[in-house]
Amino acid sequence: MNKIQLTEHGWTRQNIWEGCILASIAHAIFIANAPDFAYEHSWDGDNYSTNDGQGSRGTLTFGQEFYVAGFRNERFALNPVEAKQYFIEAPDLVQEMAEQETLQYLLDEVDGEVRPVVTTVLWESDERVFSSHPYDIMMERGADLLEVQASGYESALEYWEEYYELTEEQLALVEKLYLLKLKDPIRRILLTEADIQSINGNDVEGIEESKCSFSEIGIEWPST
Repeated sequence: MNKIQLTEHGWTRQNIWEGCILASIAHAIFIANAPDFAYEHSWDGDNYSTNDGQGSRGTLTFGQEFYVAGFRNERFALNPVEAKQYFIEAPDLVQEMAEQETLQYLLDEVDGEVRPVVTTVLWESDERVFSSHPYDIMMERGADLLEVQASGYESALEYWEEYYELTEEQLALVEKLYLLKLKDPIRRILLTEADIQSINGNDVEGIEESKCSFSEIGIEWPST
């Protein structure tokens, strides 16, 4: 499958990573009172996964200077193409990361065999971003899951504020934690008692889900 270079702004590794971190922080605060939505965003090391609960899911793997992303929209997955074919024109390093990491989060059973199923893919190499499909089709086939993350800080923050109905205190905490993560991505951050009060979690299961989601991005609740 031929690669197509994206000319749209916002899809670079750094911008996408920042957008995924912002989304994850807002999500971790929200699910403290809404654990049923814990599936929407998650991290496993350098792998970020998102799921809209309506038939679309995707995983991104962040390398030092590039990333690989695979998406599946169930409406387009009835007769899936071999996942490797989507990366046929990608550099070897991208193909290796896709096979070893990204695609392992997109497995499904097809004709009695468990294998990765995607409907569009995306990657960055040599400071250029490529997809297996033209932009509009890429979005339709699942990459719309990243539309907010790629939109830039102000736009994304406004979106998550409305989507999660964040209070002023929660929104301020999102901004605080986001800036701390950008300043030192590998630093472990410990929430303060004031932070916990801002989260205002009242659901036992939700608090546990929130702790888990925060921990995945290096942010810890204080020990009780």
